[in-house]
Amino acid sequence: MDAARPRPPRWQPALWAVAVAAAAAGAALRFVAPSPMWLDEALSVNIASLPVSDAVEALRHDGHPLLYYLLLGFWLEAFGDSDFAARSLSGLFSLAAAAVIWAAARRRLGAEAARYAAVLALTSPFLVRYGSEARMYALAVLLAAAGWLVTERAVERRSPARLVAVALVVAAGLHTHYWMIWLAAAASATLAVRWLRSPASREVLTPVLAAYACGWIGFAPWLPVLVEQAVHTGTPWAKWARPAEVAVETIEALGGGTRFEPVLLGVLLAGAVLLGATLLKTNSSGVELGWPGRHPGAPLVAVTVLTLGLGGMVAMLSGGAFEARYTAVVVPVLLALAGRGLSGLPRWMAPAALAAVAVFGVVVAIDEARRDRSQGQEVAGIIDREAGTGDVVVACPDQLAPAVLRYLEGPATLFIHPPTEDPRFVDWYDYHQRIDQASPTATATGALDTAGAGGAVWLVTASGYRGFEGLCETIAAELELTRRSETVLFARPVYEHMRLYRYPAGAP
Repeated sequence: MDAARPRPPRWQPALWAVAVAAAAAGAALRFVAPSPMWLDEALSVNIASLPVSDAVEALRHDGHPLLYYLLLGFWLEAFGDSDFAARSLSGLFSLAAAAVIWAAARRRLGAEAARYAAVLALTSPFLVRYGSEARMYALAVLLAAAGWLVTERAVERRSPARLVAVALVVAAGLHTHYWMIWLAAAASATLAVRWLRSPASREVLTPVLAAYACGWIGFAPWLPVLVEQAVHTGTPWAKWARPAEVAVETIEALGGGTRFEPVLLGVLLAGAVLLGATLLKTNSSGVELGWPGRHPGAPLVAVTVLTLGLGGMVAMLSGGAFEARYTAVVVPVLLALAGRGLSGLPRWMAPAALAAVAVFGVVVAIDEARRDRSQGQEVAGIIDREAGTGDVVVACPDQLAPAVLRYLEGPATLFIHPPTEDPRFVDWYDYHQRIDQASPTATATGALDTAGAGGAVWLVTASGYRGFEGLCETIAAELELTRRSETVLFARPVYEHMRLYRYPAGAP
């Protein structure tokens, strides 16, 4: 096929130089995150800092598996709990994921597609974002890519070591994020269909399927926690997912955001994925397309569609949410297919397209990296500078408290709504019932009584949180009955925006 393609233009090395430079910039950006930590990151550090038994109990009320928090806890013990230290573990996971995507794509799609996929992975705004965030999504990408690679290796040549690797990676993925359940199920189903349709391959596939079964068994000890989480936590912060939402947010994930530029990049990459999923060959006559079943990427297409379909259907039927970050489990395959699509363009066009997409990806990643994710540090700084002895802080919703406490240096008496034992954590257990049962009047009264005649009350609040319609406003109104409010900080257009009010001591 390559022999039939025209000789590459002389300026092709210059385009590759641009792509490689963009890839280097993307790699470095994983360790550049000037934004303060937001809720989920603060929760990650707080949970990871607990003893293992306490972390398990905290996760019963949070809604995630244990593995990432266990690894992050070891990392924090070794390197400290600064923002950079906590986030750098994800940066390493993200860089490793790019290397594994290259290795897996090389086996399945060929060396040229793998090179393109590696550049796309290094410049992916999605991988840059979650490589600079103290969450489990970079690890999920790494394990999804590793699962693909070890499965390919086990199918190529059966050996005990390769089969053990399959079982370990499957189990590790399941213990990292629950959307790995749908990926492992889709991969298992794809292998099983091949086993049924091809008797000649059964000798090879049977031990691989057994290794997957061992991975599932390795997840069994966590099942009681998963069941409890499914019944009592779920995703109370969002509404149920719809099929169109899964498709649209997957495209947004590829582009790295919801602004115009990321969405445009996502559409371009989705087009490259579609091309990679249907491309049969490229020759002097042009590009030939066909059904995915006729090329080596067919199993990848099947696994991706099944994963998103299964996860989206279960989320819709159970009232669960879908977030763009959940696509971490299929991003390796999507980037590999996009690499195949771009590399399959005519020889004069392919490197130009890669360089353009890579540079565009880095530009989007830089734009996203410079934006604050939370106002928590800003709020904490004001309280530290201006709050006096005896002042009281109220946070409503309670989801604002962890990001503020992350940066609050001085001692503070804190009331959160709804109340919980430790404001460093959000107790998602029966969350909406707890919201309904909590009295905003009691929260305001408790804060005023604690502050007394000489202390001020500070209210950290924000709008748009599901289940809190009118509740935080009620707290503000109750405080306003006895004290006149002062607006100290207005909400900025950031992901986790906050407003800060001060109710000084004295008559209104």
